[in-house]
Amino acid sequence: MSDKTISSYECNRTVPDINMLFKISNILDINLYNLIDNNFNSLDNLEIEVKLKVNISDFNRIKGIIKNQNSNITKIKQIDKYYIPKYRNFNYEWLRVRNEENKCILTYKKKIINNCCKEYEVLIDNVNSFETILKCLDFQNKGIITKTREKIMYNDKYEFSFDNVDNMGNFVEIEVKKIAKDNESEIKELIELLKSLKIDINLIESKRYFDYL
Repeated sequence: MSDKTISSYECNRTVPDINMLFKISNILDINLYNLIDNNFNSLDNLEIEVKLKVNISDFNRIKGIIKNQNSNITKIKQIDKYYIPKYRNFNYEWLRVRNEENKCILTYKKKIINNCCKEYEVLIDNVNSFETILKCLDFQNKGIITKTREKIMYNDKYEFSFDNVDNMGNFVEIEVKKIAKDNESEIKELIELLKSLKIDINLIESKRYFDYL
């Protein structure tokens, strides 16, 4: 293809069609989804985060602290459906189908230690068929959680998510987006970050949204 076409891709003026995306992903030897969505790039499928359950006053106070450092805010609506199998216990595991911005993502998580999970994600292009497959495999819908989320990056490492969750209240999630150390060290640094920002660590919530269902 021409240099002009490549430059147009690189400058986000145009987007390759699906056939070209497949060719590019094959040449670069990376997953197609990683090519088109940076959210699917992760280190060893590891998720390290803490969740705070807060009142509206603390919610706005913490958001104000983080916004002072970075005014770039992403606001999205998320609808999460959680599933559990009928044939075995599903303790410390989560299976979720998330709909956000006309994109559906299947996520499986398994708790390793407190505030640390293994996480695997794939995009779903046919949700109805996928939900039918889950039903055939004896998975049942445990419930739906709807929330509005505002995301702000802090220090180019931590992602703060400010969640207003229907019928549940206000939460703040802080996730380590660039993991460079072992799990316990990263968690310790995360807790120290909260203290340095004068955020009460007693607000840390052990439950995940699934647990509220």
